[in-house]
Amino acid sequence: MKIDNDLEPSQTRPRGLSQTNSHYGSAAIATSCQPPLPIYPHSDEEETSPRPDKDTYEALERYSTRGSGPGNDGPTIDEPLTKRKKSILLALFCLGVFMDVLCVCAFYILLTPVSEELDIEFTQQTWIVTSFGLTFASFLLFWGRFADLYSPKPVFYGSFLTFGVLNLIVSFLDDKFSFLILRALAGVSAAALIPASYRLITAVFEKHELPRAFTVYSLSGSMAGACGVMFGGLVMLIPNGGQMMGWRWFFRITSLIVIPTSIWSIWYIPKPRGNFAKEKGKWKRLDIPGTFLILSSILFFILSLTMGASYGWSDAKFIAPLVISVVLFPTFFIWEARIPADDALIPPATWKARNFTMWILLSMYGYAWWTCNQIPMIEVFVNEQGDAPIVAAARLLPSGAFSIMSSFILIKYPRFSTKPRLGFTLGQLGGMLGYGLFILTDGKTGNNYYKFYLPGLAIGSFFNNVSCTCVMVGAMTAAPPESAGVVGGLVQAAIQAGNVIALTIQAGLLTIHPGGVSDFSNVTASFAFMIGWGGACLAGFWIFFRPPPSKRDGEAVVAMH
Repeated sequence: MKIDNDLEPSQTRPRGLSQTNSHYGSAAIATSCQPPLPIYPHSDEEETSPRPDKDTYEALERYSTRGSGPGNDGPTIDEPLTKRKKSILLALFCLGVFMDVLCVCAFYILLTPVSEELDIEFTQQTWIVTSFGLTFASFLLFWGRFADLYSPKPVFYGSFLTFGVLNLIVSFLDDKFSFLILRALAGVSAAALIPASYRLITAVFEKHELPRAFTVYSLSGSMAGACGVMFGGLVMLIPNGGQMMGWRWFFRITSLIVIPTSIWSIWYIPKPRGNFAKEKGKWKRLDIPGTFLILSSILFFILSLTMGASYGWSDAKFIAPLVISVVLFPTFFIWEARIPADDALIPPATWKARNFTMWILLSMYGYAWWTCNQIPMIEVFVNEQGDAPIVAAARLLPSGAFSIMSSFILIKYPRFSTKPRLGFTLGQLGGMLGYGLFILTDGKTGNNYYKFYLPGLAIGSFFNNVSCTCVMVGAMTAAPPESAGVVGGLVQAAIQAGNVIALTIQAGLLTIHPGGVSDFSNVTASFAFMIGWGGACLAGFWIFFRPPPSKRDGEAVVAMH
């Protein structure tokens, strides 16, 4: 694939980040099923999240302006674009994130039929999703950096086409190993789609048009998150077996949408141009050694937890990758400190930005809130209460609906997300209340669904969305805007790590008593853990949060997901 060196990120452009989710079966592994979080200019009247400290700002500024790396001039498109063409392009970019999220969330329902059809053992079921999540999380930083430096157009259509072709091939496979390998490759292509879409949106739309564009883009991800489980339940209604199994048609339907659209996009997407398009040697700024170190460390860390949940915590399959990960993580930071800041994947000065490290740590909790309640809920609904998969999926729709509602309110009243002491506190308290209501259900549906499950999903999802938005806004505005792709990838990597840790712990708690989810006391213990973790995050926020010394001139942010 030919990549044009024709795009430089802008110092004032909005920032975005991505996100998707997976299912863990008997063990615990997931990537976030929540849609990406765009962050865009709003007005000069709102208070923003903290900016870098004065003593580190010069280092950050040097990183953002020096040499042929990320500069101050944003991407432009030479040809005039009509309103109609902009709308079609936005729909195209939205389709990318919609398919990304849909192809993960649907596996809440499709995990069991896939494992039965491909003869995947119970202890190995986690790999159906982990194979995708491992590569997705590991390549986020690389593609974020790539999108910061190079043209997003070929990255978008190339990764989108690859994603569709791989889905089509997967639909015909009968061998579990081939299935897992191709799912892993699909995770690599999926990780490239969202940062490329973000860069293209900022090139296509004028600054005053970006709020609406990112709102629509974000809502498409929210809709996919809400509909993914439902769509998985619908394809399960297909009655035939063998090559006509419902999960196979899921992959075929998505590929039949993605492949023609990606080919058409090669000619339809205009070519963005940056002021540094002619610069040579930009590949050096990819920081290949640093990228390899952080990619490998994340991969081995997630792999170790997955192996531990499947084979036990004393098994060499858990210990070996964990040791490798522990060695590679500090090696990455040592390497980053030794090379010039403007060539580093994550400049050391970034970590000194006000509250940045705190936001990264807090980002590990928010999206685990959804994955750690939806997965055991589905198992309880289907396996214990006898619901059909489509009915179980419908029971979870309020979670997505109230998350979307929360997003609209945050757009209307951005102070809730730009004043984290208020927004984050309310969000954490609401999320913990939601888990408390889940515990009161005692694993029963009927009247208990309307008395406890439904209000728990509504209240918890609504307020946890507020909390997540505060964290994302804080992290993305604490670091320099020119490194938006890398910072967004870093936040997303932390989200994936948080999901892995949370679901791995949950998998252990579900085995306290024999029977797994059939003994609801196991589920209660896992929900109580999430309440405790949420409370610890809230306490840590009030201890370590440092308010900004002054509001940023001429810019504020509002975010939704």
